[in-house]
Amino acid sequence: MKFRTKLICVGLASLCSGCDFSLEELIQPSPFEVSSGPLSSEEIQAFVSQMNESLGDEVAKCFLKEVTDRASKIGDPETLDPTTVELLPVEQWRALDDKHGKRLILTQVIFNQAIPLCSKGKGK
Repeated sequence: MKFRTKLICVGLASLCSGCDFSLEELIQPSPFEVSSGPLSSEEIQAFVSQMNESLGDEVAKCFLKEVTDRASKIGDPETLDPTTVELLPVEQWRALDDKHGKRLILTQVIFNQAIPLCSKGKGK
């Protein structure tokens, strides 16, 4: 991962108050091949599993559902207009030059959107 992408990841990682994993774990390459199209359920599940202990099962299930739904609506990160996604830093997004970084950051942003809903127990 290029330095600029790692720097953006650091900034976005600091936004997530519900995350309980180190920066090193966040920026490690995915354990699976990076896919194309909308974020895959495997990518989302991998992200949730890193947070599962600190969240508890019910909140983790809420995150999984909310993030999967949001990822499906947003679509492919490669063709995404960053101005259409709340909390996505537009200039930093445009500066990203690798597919993995965009997928990772989009996952983080979608989780940040779900935090208020899932942390209050309103997610289903």
